[in-house]
Amino acid sequence: MSTETGESTALNPDESWETVLSTMQGARSAMYTAGSTAILLLWAGVITIAYLAQYAVSTFATDFADSYPWFPGPLWAIITSFGVIGSMTIGHRAGRALSPGLAMQHAGIRVFAYWMTVTAAAGLLPGAAGLWNESGAEKIPFVLMGVIALGYVLFGILNRTVIAAFGVGMAAAFYVPHYLFDDIAPAVSGFAMLGLLGTIAMWVRRTGEW
Repeated sequence: MSTETGESTALNPDESWETVLSTMQGARSAMYTAGSTAILLLWAGVITIAYLAQYAVSTFATDFADSYPWFPGPLWAIITSFGVIGSMTIGHRAGRALSPGLAMQHAGIRVFAYWMTVTAAAGLLPGAAGLWNESGAEKIPFVLMGVIALGYVLFGILNRTVIAAFGVGMAAAFYVPHYLFDDIAPAVSGFAMLGLLGTIAMWVRRTGEW
């Protein structure tokens, strides 16, 4: 290590271990969060489109919405499938650019398994709560969004703070409008997610962190 005067100074044992551990933690975090900012931007855009599409169908195709009140499920499934494919592509490319070795592959498998578990929980918990029926169907999105937002928060706490913040913002964008704005809630949620997208974009521009 060099001082401002150009003289070399040796790290003491404690400082050496702290440097090593910090480097290892940084490398580990980078493997698990490769491409995460681009993925957050992608999902903010995908969710915005899904909310606005749901509102558009409910508003401008009322006969269809009345005949098929369950349409939001398939609509969201179709739209978010592009997000899933895009996330996998971004994560794979970012991971290979960072480290093409086995360590990166194992990290990718763990991240994939984590999100598959979150997705499975989001689908199964409504059934466990007795919502898989006509009377409880309208409450299913509240459970789904809560589980997915919690998944982001937990993953972010362990790996990267901005991911946790995204989870909190996503939950707020869903729950607040749905409790306050009734029929126009999807539109309000869509614009709220658009605001979250803009916030992430400004954060990237300010910090330069991807």
